[in-house]
Amino acid sequence: MGETEANRPRSKKAATAEEPLPEITINLSAATLTWLFGVLVFLPIAVRIDPVGLPILISLIILSAFSFFLIKGSKGLRNVLDAASDVLAYEWMRRRKTKKEKALKERAKRRIKVALHVATLVIVYLLYSPLLATIHPAINGIAIVITILGILLTVLKKENSSH
Repeated sequence: MGETEANRPRSKKAATAEEPLPEITINLSAATLTWLFGVLVFLPIAVRIDPVGLPILISLIILSAFSFFLIKGSKGLRNVLDAASDVLAYEWMRRRKTKKEKALKERAKRRIKVALHVATLVIVYLLYSPLLATIHPAINGIAIVITILGILLTVLKKENSSH
């Protein structure tokens, strides 16, 4: 039957991903709470009080606090995403019930890793979008261009490293 978690060998990536996990969780939770209160509470209140000047100031304050926690939380995120791609590739191979071909497993792991990195970039952009749009819509447009370039670079970098 299937392997239990106790019997499954732990990879080095999983071990290195577990070390900063509590710090990543705390910082990303703080970033999430900052974003939620900022976008759903403080920005609407600021628009009701002074629709011209106050939302920009509040957005800048929220943007700086959110960025601070997000940057602190993203330091070990690459290791966590790599470990998650290993686990997802293992589960995908197990559910397909295919031969344990190393090349197929590596290709699946690489594609899952790219998908996780691209999803992370998109989520980060979507979180920054309302804050940037409050400051000026053009800044939000620049951010989407940078995000698309980052996605293209991520996909091309992973494709070139596979050959």
